[in-house]
Amino acid sequence: MRGFLAAMYVGFQIESNWTNKLRWALYLLAYPLGSFLTIMILYGVFGKTSELLPFAFYGNIFYWILTMVFFDMAFSVHDDREHYQTLKYVFLSQTSYRVYLCGRAATRYLMALAAVSVNLCWILPVFKLPLHPHWGLLLAGIVFGYTLAAGLGMCMASLFLVAIKLDVDVVDALFGGMFVLSGALFPPTAFPRVVAVIAEFIPISGWIEYMRRAISGRILSEYLSNLNVSQLFGRAALGAVAVFIAGSLLVAWGSRQAQRKGYIDITTAY
Repeated sequence: MRGFLAAMYVGFQIESNWTNKLRWALYLLAYPLGSFLTIMILYGVFGKTSELLPFAFYGNIFYWILTMVFFDMAFSVHDDREHYQTLKYVFLSQTSYRVYLCGRAATRYLMALAAVSVNLCWILPVFKLPLHPHWGLLLAGIVFGYTLAAGLGMCMASLFLVAIKLDVDVVDALFGGMFVLSGALFPPTAFPRVVAVIAEFIPISGWIEYMRRAISGRILSEYLSNLNVSQLFGRAALGAVAVFIAGSLLVAWGSRQAQRKGYIDITTAY
């Protein structure tokens, strides 16, 4: 636990070390607005207040939370190895690298939740979006979300460990594809049947739809409407645990490979 909390503290200092804490807090709150308002424009202005606005908005904010954690964990390997040159000390410490990554993920996840929560206080009444939260389901979903985000982040971190010159465009491409397939922006039922079925079983899809139901209190589209909340709960929990286990195994493999190849303290000026 001490290693986990220390990793959280390190993550906080890295995120906020470029300015004073007040300016950083304002930046943290303003940062997601571009993403949120883009959805409002697409579905609220050009779409003439489309009925899919709540579906797309809630899907976007929950996907954005995952993205923030995913990018931070993936790029932390490059940051620690090349920018700060501290990755070797993390490996030499008593804290496992998996615990360190999960601590970093927890900090970014809490930051993203805070930014979203504050912005929802004015966005929901202004745009009159449905809000009938089930707090128990939301709390469980927040735990699942962290587990899912940390698992995805560890999967990508393992790739960065064994590839010393991996461009972040790989992360952009992966999450751009999942953004479309996960149903965050529009229902995957618009795709051909085969693609739509595949999209349903992407772990992110079940979690996002579960969180939509938990916060809005209703079904917002035909997508996954055949599943009740209990079934979505099971799908979100199973998907999060499966991804976390996969990420843990991959980061353990990546750590061994990076140590064997001498990639822990390598610098490339890349």
